[in-house]
Amino acid sequence: TIYSLREQERTRSQSLRTRLVAAMERATQTLGFTPALRMTGLLDTTVPTSHTEHLLATVGETLTNTARHARATSVDVTVEVTGTQLRLEVADNGCGVNPATTRRSGLANLQHRAEELGGSFSLRPNEPTGTIVEWTAPLPTTP
Repeated sequence: TIYSLREQERTRSQSLRTRLVAAMERATQTLGFTPALRMTGLLDTTVPTSHTEHLLATVGETLTNTARHARATSVDVTVEVTGTQLRLEVADNGCGVNPATTRRSGLANLQHRAEELGGSFSLRPNEPTGTIVEWTAPLPTTP
């Protein structure tokens, strides 16, 4: 238990960029290939801890869903910070979301995470094939 707590603390003290790279490495095992990662903006200095935890959980859930359902051969992950917003986009070239599928608890969880931070979640087709997940959260303003 003590080792686990220390490991969690060590992981939380790593930069967001480092943690995102680690998430891509973990996803490689389940996807069978390495997702492409693009990071833009002041991720390590602008994104608060609460946003970081939601973002990392969303990245993990999205990549897990892709591995389980999409049959994709490539995934592009983009994380960007603007002056006012944190944005995640995950685009794959898989089979897309089947409109007949009614059980979407994982997707509901992603939406809930975005809404909890005052943000948004959307899912749309990628052309010519696949799915694009977009997850955003406004960043706190500094006085």
